Amino acid sequence: MISRETLLQIARDAAAQRMAARRSLLSAYLTGSVAAGEPLLGEATDIDLILIDAEAPLQEREIVRLSDQVILDILYRPKHAYANAKTLRTDPWRGPEMCAPYFLSDPTHFFELAQASVRGQFHRPDYVVGRARACLHLAREELHLGAVPGAEPQAPVTLANFCQALWYASNACLCLNGFPAGRRRLTLHLAQAQPEMYAAFSALWSDVPLTAESAQLWLEDWSAAYLAGQSSDNELIHPARRSVYARGFQAQIQAGRGSDCWWLMLYTWQACLKNLAGDSLHADRWTAFLEQLHMGSAANFAFRLRQVQQYVEQAAAVVERWALANGE
Repeated sequence: MISRETLLQIARDAAAQRMAARRSLLSAYLTGSVAAGEPLLGEATDIDLILIDAEAPLQEREIVRLSDQVILDILYRPKHAYANAKTLRTDPWRGPEMCAPYFLSDPTHFFELAQASVRGQFHRPDYVVGRARACLHLAREELHLGAVPGAEPQAPVTLANFCQALWYASNACLCLNGFPAGRRRLTLHLAQAQPEMYAAFSALWSDVPLTAESAQLWLEDWSAAYLAGQSSDNELIHPARRSVYARGFQAQIQAGRGSDCWWLMLYTWQACLKNLAGDSLHADRWTAFLEQLHMGSAANFAFRLRQVQQYVEQAAAVVERWALANGE
């Protein structure tokens, strides 16, 4: 098992190397599961490193495969992105990452000063609700919905939209507990912090027959399609992520929670298929997977889409109940 101290040392070394090579880098800090000290999922993890640059960053993201078990995932942020503390307090991603990071390097105290103006009021109810409603807005945008609950989509909804809406709506509820979840750990965080929404999330797939053997077969088909369609230009399906995803799926299957895989497997599989010809060897297994999830026909997809719309509105109800209970 990889220890947290080993992962932290990897992060320290990576930050030090990059800060030595580029003097305009001001600060380095960790977010995500390593910063929080969470147990590894499938004995694998990504190390989420943020580097702040006083100048325009040379790149937005750098993903490095260190082994089958560890990915270094670096985001480069410009200094000016930290200028408006009030905006950061309601940002569902940057707000939480500034609340409880793991400091690596901040020689000029730039990040420490920016963080102080955010963290002091991070848990104020209006900011909590602001982050949750921001996630709900993103979920409705993915489904091309207006502000009226129950409205029909105003444009075609893709599988990517479908998956992203579930992620955003789930994180709207998780924001009430403090921090949103990354893709691999979404269902774990829902089960721990929002059991009502985890039950609703799981219910989306309650009509899908599942055994450990069938889940293992789908994992093998997914892995083959990923290898064929992966892309260094798409961080969702970057080649470095395949083994880490697969280890997480395997752990969920072995724990008897194979249905927890469906959302992320669907999300990544459809992205890989976009890079392959429609008549590729992987198309038939993809079609079979969609049929297994009862999403293979237009009518079945429309039914699933209505379920996701209902899930988004259920998440909205959870957020508004919290808002009412906390004076917002």
